[in-house]
Amino acid sequence: MKKVIGILFFIPAPFLFGQNISVIEKKLNDAFQKIEHWSSEGRDQKSFSDSLYAANTKFEKLLSQYTSSNPETLSYNFKSLEKAGLTVATSEDGKFRIYSWDTWTGGTMHFFKNVYQYKTGNKVQSKTVDSDMEGDPKSYFYQINDVISQNKKYYLAQGTSILSSGLSSHYVQVFSIENDGTLNDNAQLIKTQTGIKNQLRYEVDLTASSNRNNEIRNYKIEYDKKNKIISIPLILDDSKVTSKKIRYQFKGKYFEKL
Repeated sequence: MKKVIGILFFIPAPFLFGQNISVIEKKLNDAFQKIEHWSSEGRDQKSFSDSLYAANTKFEKLLSQYTSSNPETLSYNFKSLEKAGLTVATSEDGKFRIYSWDTWTGGTMHFFKNVYQYKTGNKVQSKTVDSDMEGDPKSYFYQINDVISQNKKYYLAQGTSILSSGLSSHYVQVFSIENDGTLNDNAQLIKTQTGIKNQLRYEVDLTASSNRNNEIRNYKIEYDKKNKIISIPLILDDSKVTSKKIRYQFKGKYFEKL
């Protein structure tokens, strides 16, 4: 009688990790492609509006599900999704992320959805932002910087809203992860003349007559992380965007106007 020799295979952890996360990325990518389909060639069909809404809802649920149950997603580079149009902004400490995408449910005004992902202890959590894809257009976030104030970590997230072909809104919003494990999207860290605020916001109207021959196109927020300075453009009452900057510097407790 022949002996049967059993061979036990040990699969390296990195291989299992790569397999698992790649499956997640493929499922997310497939769902995201549905949004692209119904927002382009699918528009010729009568059901495109309902189908586009459903595609956005499905992707949001899948993204929320995976980002709240798989810690690997917090540091994973979703190359295919970003190439397809998903914007992923990650904090400097790697503990906070914002996923943003255009729902393509609007016209010249673009409607965005966001999913916040953050780490508490060894777990990850995610939070969706209420949006009916018809009212508040929301924005996409593209950069997150970290600041410590009074031994507490805060996150400065830069976002942009597209209100029309020539009108856009730009802002920096402050977030924090609280001790009870919740994400605070209304953290107060910016000192202004009217009080301590959660945001700095301004609008740029490129269709205004004052900007028609204006060569200045660098109107986005700038952040100097070495000196902890937020810079926004000075915009005149006639909507003209100037080369001058309004600066807020972190003074140990708050960002204050220089």
